[in-house]
Amino acid sequence: MSKARKKNNPARRKKKSSKAGKTGRPWLKIVFIVAGLALIFLALHVWSLNNLIEQRFDGDTWARPSRVFARPLELYSGLSIKPEQIKRELKLAEYQAVRKITKPGHFSSDGNSLLLYSRDFYFSDHHQDENLIKIRFKDNQIVELKDITNNKTLDFYQLTPVIMGSYIPGNGEDRLVLAAEDIPELLTDILIAAEDRRFFDHLGVSPLSILRALRANIQAGKTVQGGSTLTQQLAKNLFLTPERSLIRKLNEAMLAFMLEARFSKQAILAAYLNEVFLLQQKNTSIHGFALASKLLFKQPLKYLSKDKLALLVGMVKGPSIYNPLIYPERATKRRNTVLKIMLAHKIITEPEYRKLSTKPLGVVSKLPPVNPFPAYLDLVKKQLTSNYSSSDLAEKGLSIFTAFDPEKQNQLESGLKSGLKRFDDKSIQVAVIVADYLNGDLLALVGDRHTDFHGFNRAILAQRPIGSLIKPMLLYSFLEEGLTLASMIKDRPIRVRQSDGEVWSPKNYDKKLHGSSTLYNAFIKSYNLPFVHLGLEGNALKSLTTNLDKIHLLKQQVVYPSMLLGATLMTPLEVSQMYQVIASSGYFAPLTTIRQVMDGDHNVLTRIPVHSEELFNRQSMIQVQRALIGVTEEGTARYLHNRYPNKTFAGKTGTTDDLRDSWFAGFSNRYLTVVWLGDDKNNSIKLTGSSGALRVWADIMGKFNADTLKLSVDPELEWAYINRLEGGISGESCEHSVLMPFMKGSKPDFKSNCEKDYLEKGKSWLQKLF
Repeated sequence: MSKARKKNNPARRKKKSSKAGKTGRPWLKIVFIVAGLALIFLALHVWSLNNLIEQRFDGDTWARPSRVFARPLELYSGLSIKPEQIKRELKLAEYQAVRKITKPGHFSSDGNSLLLYSRDFYFSDHHQDENLIKIRFKDNQIVELKDITNNKTLDFYQLTPVIMGSYIPGNGEDRLVLAAEDIPELLTDILIAAEDRRFFDHLGVSPLSILRALRANIQAGKTVQGGSTLTQQLAKNLFLTPERSLIRKLNEAMLAFMLEARFSKQAILAAYLNEVFLLQQKNTSIHGFALASKLLFKQPLKYLSKDKLALLVGMVKGPSIYNPLIYPERATKRRNTVLKIMLAHKIITEPEYRKLSTKPLGVVSKLPPVNPFPAYLDLVKKQLTSNYSSSDLAEKGLSIFTAFDPEKQNQLESGLKSGLKRFDDKSIQVAVIVADYLNGDLLALVGDRHTDFHGFNRAILAQRPIGSLIKPMLLYSFLEEGLTLASMIKDRPIRVRQSDGEVWSPKNYDKKLHGSSTLYNAFIKSYNLPFVHLGLEGNALKSLTTNLDKIHLLKQQVVYPSMLLGATLMTPLEVSQMYQVIASSGYFAPLTTIRQVMDGDHNVLTRIPVHSEELFNRQSMIQVQRALIGVTEEGTARYLHNRYPNKTFAGKTGTTDDLRDSWFAGFSNRYLTVVWLGDDKNNSIKLTGSSGALRVWADIMGKFNADTLKLSVDPELEWAYINRLEGGISGESCEHSVLMPFMKGSKPDFKSNCEKDYLEKGKSWLQKLF
């Protein structure tokens, strides 16, 4: 058979074809298997990407920091207040002083009147609209409050409260979430013109933009333009890492398609405006246009002018390199580039461009601190923990209204700064509490000599022995046992063998004995030995522990005699609670920072009512108050009387062994202030309560300009002039004569000699005390 016939033989062709089919099928199967696995992998990948979207975009897309507000300043006709205080409060609330008021957040003053354009605000019990308010003064008193917008006179008005701090999520991001319906139309136009011209036309990815960017980059020889759409940028920011890789870019494109398929353009735009990073504020990253507007311009986004919106849009391209606070020239150049784009898209006219491109940036000189009052915020968080977790505070966008008084805090810090200059030792630490003892509001607080320090908060954490600060509660126990302020007691040595076999031999601070005197005199001079004798002879020690337990301040199960001299540990906050009861004549009001808590929809979740409970005998507490006034008039705190001779205060010094702790707790007609000085390593600071904490307290109280203390009149008490050394009835003008209160029928039945005229000119004890 010829070769040609062999080639054309059908049988051979069939056989050959059969062999080829057999050898080809395994590769085809592999192709199908690989393709199938790829489809399964792609489906799983799409499913995982969809889960990402559901977790972030469908639910709570962002953790919303909770805002902590100070108390609102309440204004009414007849209120004594200086215009300067209202101006300070407005500036703290980020209002701007201007010559001509044009928008909410502005205020101006002219002689005896102040005009402010209030922002809308949700209080816990009402919503306050944007209104033009006029306040007229005469002799530092409000004589007229008028709502100019609605042309009506107001009886009462609350200023927008100051935001005193925030609880930031663990990722360090802070933002104000902007609703889609609140996006300014002008901002949308500028952003789309500058970042994504075909935003409303593409499906998440824009091939034309990619080609245009590729051509521009090739022509420039470097990357000068990006091809990512706003949706792609959002996908990258929300779901992906910033790494540069092909896989990340593909994921970005897929996510962009999926976002476009599920959400409206307006929702995507709102998400972008809320997510984009714009500023760094120390350890906190500022995301979103709304918060950036508030921080940079002290204005809500809806009130920004075209040039300011152009600056914010320009910063998107490079928040670090176009930061207007650090690189103002770069930021100005970038803003003007955006203004040119706006001109090209007919958003502005040529004359507008020339005018706007020459304007200054108009930003603040520096960003405000994130939490300028860390000690107070620590306490707010601590007092909220029973109802709210840390994640609730950092993520739920709560509004927390507190009793914090910015004016009192400013005065406290100013007085503290002056007071600490007295001491050469710069290692001395400090804690100060200021409270309204009538309703339990904690008004101001410092936990470190550096008042903005975010660290160990001594005001609420430092457990220190309190020394003679315990004596007012001990004096109350003596009075309840039947003694009076005029009871004669002896100052004599004592040795006490304790349960552990140790012998306790207390001494007076001056190491001297002072013979017999009244209980009042021993108290104001802070003699130790008479108080130890009296405490051990009767039930006073047991009564003391019972009374401390009533106000939740009994710290130890085993009670030692040394507790009579303050050998018990308390924080400055706890000392403040003990003195709150004393200052309010026996009524216990828990000291609190919290007033109300609202959720993100302005619903009240928690409201702390003013609570006061009578736990102690009112008449005995008034007698203790009288003795505490004596401490400041002629006792261990007489420095106060010398410095403020026309004012009456009540208080007690406290000093611990080896001069390790210096305390002073005192109160005026409404304010209770406790000061502690000490060393974190428990070294001696070489200061007594009188030479240390008292001086700082006096400097702070001088800033407060507090009202003089007036004692309550009680029908169960009768008053008599007593010789504080001898304990007998005396005369108003006699030496050592003091006006003392007694339960009816318990005043002394003998007289003391009147040796010398002692009446203060122009003011009697009756005028001073009531």
